Amino acid sequence: MSIEATSPQDTERWLCAGLCLIRHEDLTADALTSAVPWLLATLAESPALPPPAFIADLGRLVAGVPLAPSAPVPDTQPRLRAAVRAYDDHVLARLAAEPHLEAVSTALARLPETLRPRGVAFLVARVLSRMGFTAGSPVSPALARRVLERPPTELLQAGYTALRESGTSAALDRLTEGYEALASAARRAHALLGDAESFTLENLEHLQGKAQRMALEQAVEAAEALSRTLPPKLRARPVSTAPLPMALEDEAAFPQGGFSSVSNVGSLENLVTSELVYMEDEPNLDLFDVRYVEGELLYYTRDESISVRRRRVITFVLPPDLVDARVKDAGVRWQRVVVSMGLLLCLVRRLSLWLGSEELHFRAVFLHAHDGAVPLEAERGLCELLLREWRARGTAEVLTASTLDEVLTDAEARAKRARVDLVLLDASSQVERMSHPGASRVERHVLDLSGPSPRVRTIRDKREDLDSRKSEAPMGAALNNDPWEAWVGVTLELAQGLL
Repeated sequence: MSIEATSPQDTERWLCAGLCLIRHEDLTADALTSAVPWLLATLAESPALPPPAFIADLGRLVAGVPLAPSAPVPDTQPRLRAAVRAYDDHVLARLAAEPHLEAVSTALARLPETLRPRGVAFLVARVLSRMGFTAGSPVSPALARRVLERPPTELLQAGYTALRESGTSAALDRLTEGYEALASAARRAHALLGDAESFTLENLEHLQGKAQRMALEQAVEAAEALSRTLPPKLRARPVSTAPLPMALEDEAAFPQGGFSSVSNVGSLENLVTSELVYMEDEPNLDLFDVRYVEGELLYYTRDESISVRRRRVITFVLPPDLVDARVKDAGVRWQRVVVSMGLLLCLVRRLSLWLGSEELHFRAVFLHAHDGAVPLEAERGLCELLLREWRARGTAEVLTASTLDEVLTDAEARAKRARVDLVLLDASSQVERMSHPGASRVERHVLDLSGPSPRVRTIRDKREDLDSRKSEAPMGAALNNDPWEAWVGVTLELAQGLL
């Protein structure tokens, strides 16, 4: 619950006094000038602000500017001084020790200069959300802009005056309650920064609107939550496919080739340099020419061996009926389709780690509807952002296809030179769609999202599909009472199946 403002004058005093509590060794006008864009951008995100110094402190921390939590607190009420000290210990110290701070700082530094205030505002909102902070003070954007447009020296003078005067107790009480709420919320929070913050900042300039940003945050949070439930390492099952020559871009990462021996056969660029000693300046025939004609010159020979690795193709198929999964189930923090996107990201990350010795290629294929439209256009854009790192490496791609049969036919063709796994995210409970007579060599997995508790089915032939449904029905019924535990279970099951 936010703290209600009493009057515009109190809000102005609250804002000026709060700026004077920035944890800086020697607070100057320049430091205040850099914090103004962060405050305005945060106000655009939310009409209720935390203590203003928190926004400036977080912005300076992620920008790599050292804070000074041991600096003396300006002369003010004893309760406010104690609240600021508690804020130093429980908020700033926690933020400075966060393991994701470096990744967040790097992602923010890579943003264009014009987007950095928006990035700081996003971080403020995310940290407050992780802490569960709800004691923000409502501030009129027009009033805040009018106050912050004043010269920094005038703001500091007004702030120090407000901190000392007895007639500003209402504004100081609001500041005190805000700092106390920050310290209390930080003590209860599990983590203040995470993967979602760095991931979203890396993609901030590509995000189109707040809705897409929130979807990306939630998908990454779901991926984090599912990843924490997986063991650090899983044993891969034996595979029958033989190693194949790896892609050219992968060869560049390994020291293949090089000089291995000396021979009498070769090209001039590989000539042993000591053979040049037989060349003479005289116009007559020299010993070098004789040795060349007789084939006695020495050449380095290269080891032309080719590195081979097993090839793996993992395809995730997202049909148009997945729009039915845009629902939120009781006991799960996110929509069903958002958790499925987080599951996709979680599997891509973990399989890239576990199968690093193999040539991996991930494909996310979105199917067209009967009228040719792509109902999951928003999810497709989200998937492109989630897999941007792997797409840049050339190990992942996001595609569209007309029908599931087209995808199965393509998978069967790829299965001639690689092990191919196909995962269908199905919200209509139609497993029969995966029974394709020409895809016997393709490992097919169905993630059934037709109910609150998802289920996984592996299809290798018609008989095994029917048996799988019967054997898994009791397990699915048992997990109906806890949908999130069902998500945890299918994540592990899919990871084991794809290994």
